[in-house]
Amino acid sequence: MATYQPYNQYSTVGGGGFENSDSRPNSGESSGNNNRSHTLTPVTIKQILESQQQVQDGPFVMHNQELHRVCFVGVVRNITDNTSNINVTVEDGTGQVDIKKWSEDANDMAMSQEGKGSKDSSQVAQQYHVGGYVKVFGALQEFGGKRYVQYAVIKNIASFNDVLAHHLEAIKCYAIANGKLAGSSVEKNEGEDGGRSLFVKDAETNDSGNPLQKILAYCRKQCEGKDANSFAVPIPLISQALNVDENTARDCCTTLTEQGFIYPTFDDNHFFAL
Repeated sequence: MATYQPYNQYSTVGGGGFENSDSRPNSGESSGNNNRSHTLTPVTIKQILESQQQVQDGPFVMHNQELHRVCFVGVVRNITDNTSNINVTVEDGTGQVDIKKWSEDANDMAMSQEGKGSKDSSQVAQQYHVGGYVKVFGALQEFGGKRYVQYAVIKNIASFNDVLAHHLEAIKCYAIANGKLAGSSVEKNEGEDGGRSLFVKDAETNDSGNPLQKILAYCRKQCEGKDANSFAVPIPLISQALNVDENTARDCCTTLTEQGFIYPTFDDNHFFAL
């Protein structure tokens, strides 16, 4: 059973956070492959559907990119209540994929199945609406020859700028993987025009005056050597450990997620650093 560890005590995973004692697939990965498997890659749905495993049980590969944990944006085209989950169909112009979102409230799903309310009336289904944009995070897996996203986290998108930013990130990752863009030149601390970069840099994470950088450094320290399938840093822990307001911690985590430094795992309040 998943349990919180006391914030003021050390846990068996070395420093608090979220610890899940349940066994999960791929949790026995060798340490040599751990860093790669924790990489979050922005993609399109077409890349997910056309990716291939070059070796049995190996990573999915598309356009010279290994796809382990992926994120993509799209429009919700359909929402269906099932017995214990909802099925969300997401489409991004290159293809569409079905995402399962599990509910922790069996009674909520049962009432929806029994017709005690409007169609797709479960609380988890009402978090999303057809025609709205969402961003999906999860691990890419295959079952029965069909690609699916495991441990999916679905976040509503409030600004269309997030859609544009995601596609620019996907283009950048593709260009770097295929030698069309040098990663080092993109990640310079100073832009070509001498201006400051908009993104957080490793050298800046020691700046004690910036909560964004403090949170990134703290998450990286907590996640070092951990498995993202069984560990995540919760927002309440970040807030208490760094003495910042929970809303500030949440806003910073959202910004760091958009910039690709951390990503949500179990839900929108638990994060793992890359």
